[in-house]
Amino acid sequence: MTNNAQEHISIITNKDKIKYLDISNRDLTGNADLKEFVALTSFNSYNNKFENIALLDSLPQKDKLKKVNFFGNQVKEVDFSWLLDNFPNLEQINLENNPLSAKNLENLTSEKFGKLVDGIKEKKIRINSFKGTVLTDLLEYAQKLVASGNNSYNSHLQKLTEITQGNQTTKPNQQLKNPNISPLLIGGLVMLGVSLTAFGYWLGKRKNLSQEDMLD
Repeated sequence: MTNNAQEHISIITNKDKIKYLDISNRDLTGNADLKEFVALTSFNSYNNKFENIALLDSLPQKDKLKKVNFFGNQVKEVDFSWLLDNFPNLEQINLENNPLSAKNLENLTSEKFGKLVDGIKEKKIRINSFKGTVLTDLLEYAQKLVASGNNSYNSHLQKLTEITQGNQTTKPNQQLKNPNISPLLIGGLVMLGVSLTAFGYWLGKRKNLSQEDMLD
């Protein structure tokens, strides 16, 4: 069951004083008007059903926004050029676990594309390709420009290649349920279990032989 985002936003009071807005885990969908949130610096909207991030465009003080979290929504595409131009002071953007693709990449200058890639590498901008094609879109765009002779994208391409390869080797179904338990520790525990089993078998056999000697 989905809930209308505007209806939820409308019942919030003291909008002009709110710096941190959390509307997460409410199955919200549709658009909403945020024009009264003049002091907003952080917007948290994970695990809803938004198909885009257009509601951010209604914020009156876009330069104040520093953190945005749309993890686990249904955002289909993002215009990074629009995002970087309109929200110049964003420090953290989380768009992971969305069926995301990138659009209008040609509107990004080499400098802004580099800023985007560095943000992804440093995990200030969090995206992945477990759903959607966003990392592939960025990689293919950089490859295209390098192939056409645009050498300013060489370093961007190298970083994106490393990011994409790292992303592919850490798929969710390959991660440990407890991230604090390392593979080496698990391997050591397995070997310890095998050793204890073998030792127990040896003790049991030795005891049987001793009993047979006593009978003789």
